[in-house]
Amino acid sequence: MTKAFWVFLVTINTAIAQEFTRAELSTELANPWEITYGPDNFLWISEAGGKVSRVHPESGEKTVVYTAPDYFGGSTLEQSQLCFNPVIGAGTLGLTLHPDFSISDSAFIYFVYSYNSGTSTSPATKFKIKRLKWDASSETVSGADDLVTAIPTGYDHLGGRLLAVKRNGIAYLFLTIGDHGISEDSQPTCYDPPSTNPNFLAQDPNTYNGKIHRFLMDGTIPTDNPIPGNSFYTRGHRNPQGLLYNSNLDRLYGVEHGDRTDDEINILHPGMNYGWKNVRGYHQDNNYPGESTFINTYVPNPLIANDSLVQPFYSFCATQPTGSVNYLDWCTVAPSDGIHYASSGIPEWTNSLLVTTLKNGSSTDMQVVRFKLLQNGDLASSTSSSPNPSYFFAEDQLLNGRLRDIAVSPDGQTIYLINNGGTNADKITVYKYIEQIDANEAFFLIYPNPSTDQLTVEFAENADPKELSVYDAQGKITYSSTSNFSSIELRALSSGLYFIQAKTSNETIIQKFIKE
Repeated sequence: MTKAFWVFLVTINTAIAQEFTRAELSTELANPWEITYGPDNFLWISEAGGKVSRVHPESGEKTVVYTAPDYFGGSTLEQSQLCFNPVIGAGTLGLTLHPDFSISDSAFIYFVYSYNSGTSTSPATKFKIKRLKWDASSETVSGADDLVTAIPTGYDHLGGRLLAVKRNGIAYLFLTIGDHGISEDSQPTCYDPPSTNPNFLAQDPNTYNGKIHRFLMDGTIPTDNPIPGNSFYTRGHRNPQGLLYNSNLDRLYGVEHGDRTDDEINILHPGMNYGWKNVRGYHQDNNYPGESTFINTYVPNPLIANDSLVQPFYSFCATQPTGSVNYLDWCTVAPSDGIHYASSGIPEWTNSLLVTTLKNGSSTDMQVVRFKLLQNGDLASSTSSSPNPSYFFAEDQLLNGRLRDIAVSPDGQTIYLINNGGTNADKITVYKYIEQIDANEAFFLIYPNPSTDQLTVEFAENADPKELSVYDAQGKITYSSTSNFSSIELRALSSGLYFIQAKTSNETIIQKFIKE
């Protein structure tokens, strides 16, 4: 299989612009959830049906390395008889690699999927964490073990992100589980009585739902978890779909969906309470009835050392919707996952959080949001010339779809995005960064620009061009030459935006021009 060729140049309208080429790998995917760039220089992806796939990042060639034989997608016998009759939550969710994946003894893949813990006549859908042993020499899975089973599910807000992190020499496995409840603001008749909604239990350390859980890499519970023998690590979460790790500061972040307001990024501190559903977003805004009273009268759990309520590191949307019951009009962005970008490959992005979003709404886009951090981990200040956060790839959202996850190449200059839904196909979208050059050291000049009949190309004295090409805005080549590097005839081209690409033995530079 070869990579689909159509390529776009994207210019981001910020004070310091970053430019990217856009391409799609030809890889066919089915409802992907996780994408991870492995130390073996392959992309690892979880897909529908209990599948784990391995994809070459350049060719797009995919190998399904494992399909869970006991995968179960739920049963109509488990369908709720209330409100809109939702089906039981099921699917293939998070995937992560052991932090020492390159070492044969610890070359393990971990992923989450649903299975039937009951019988065919009395089904009981649950989730499990499966560990796969990877044999690098044969490039096959050589063993499969259940690590954590009987993880409960519900009718909404499943969470399901998985992340392996090594801290102080010990590797841990973190799992997000949502509150499993359907919003009573949107669907007030789904639970009878309303108190049976499982989202009431998000802060209860004795339940699985509404929590981030921590395990050792063999599935056992660390002895220093907040409550001995209990897998919960943090609590009070609504639908935590993302986990990010900042190795510079040994800082773990959770990303979660709010209800009409307050999508959150949280710094995860062991044992702490993040407030759902009594507290939504920043503690000072009191944008939800009773929020301020709950905060001011909070009673710490005596079983949890230094228990307290923690407000988000960042809240995307703190304004309660007025006048509209259409979720597309709400300012929530539906953040899904992200990474801490520590590379210097894109200088403006170094030490940033990159978060993908799912929602194409009235005021929101399916895009990548970048949060620039200071060295101490605080958010850098936002100015009119350098906004923080800043937003990327929204102009391509109808092509990219609902962005479920993100991965980055080792050099930091290639961004891989997966979607599930929101466009015609599930896919891997690839953005490659174009390094910027100083105008005084321009590799080549083009003029006049805009141009009508002919474009003149002038290279620097020390340049050694090998190929000159012109692309239209849809990525179609309209001109290519390995010998004529001085002028390009434009009369046959339609009016519009074009890109001229010059290649040498060492680099590729792209500039824009307008054909009038």
